[in-house]
Amino acid sequence: MNSSEPILSSTPENNVQSPRRALVVDDHEDSAKALELMLQTLGYETETASNGIDALRKASSFKPDLFLLDINMPKLDGYETCGVIRAQPWAQQVRLVAITGHEPEELSKKSEKVGFDAWLLKPVDFTDLRRVANL
Repeated sequence: MNSSEPILSSTPENNVQSPRRALVVDDHEDSAKALELMLQTLGYETETASNGIDALRKASSFKPDLFLLDINMPKLDGYETCGVIRAQPWAQQVRLVAITGHEPEELSKKSEKVGFDAWLLKPVDFTDLRRVANL
């Protein structure tokens, strides 16, 4: 490298984007892994958590741009976890997506109230995931 060449950093002034980050929260390991792999295909750096409490712990340092939250989880369900995340100053611009295998009518009403941006039914289709990941 020539010493007169500029060194690029990941600062906005150089228009270099940092990788998008996603936190997948699901107590079913196989589901979490499948979602994680799909998000990695979309260019996301990923982490997983198996319950809401672990998700909050990881989120405070990982600072994801996108959360995929299973609704029915032990310790802290997806609705409660979403509410806690939305209350964080660093989480005002993140996207929160509810994931469930239950009736969409109930999910749609309740998920909007607590602050979810979108919801997906299990098993999650890659096209649907791509759509909500790029909102």
